[in-house]
Amino acid sequence: MALDPEGLAEEAITNIRNDRGKADVLITKILEDIKDGKTNHQSAGMVLSKHLETMQRANEQLVKLTALFKRTENSSFSGFSDLERNEIFDVIKEKQQEEEPDVGDS
Repeated sequence: MALDPEGLAEEAITNIRNDRGKADVLITKILEDIKDGKTNHQSAGMVLSKHLETMQRANEQLVKLTALFKRTENSSFSGFSDLERNEIFDVIKEKQQEEEPDVGDS
């Protein structure tokens, strides 16, 4: 089965946009909780930091995918190298293992 680079890029972009939307909601909620005294800046900052770090890694992978697609643009896409595939799978695995921060419970 042939891989569809354009479809994969679209999926990656959609995922990143969704993550950014979730981050915006999370940041807004945490800022409200800090303002209302439900949490402190230090603990909330740790949650935000971890979430934004995950998003940054996803963005870096998108840049790598885009560069790879550009390199193969004039030839048929034959798949990822073992190293590229492992890097992508590692990022996906890390993302799946991370727990969604639960800021709603106080």
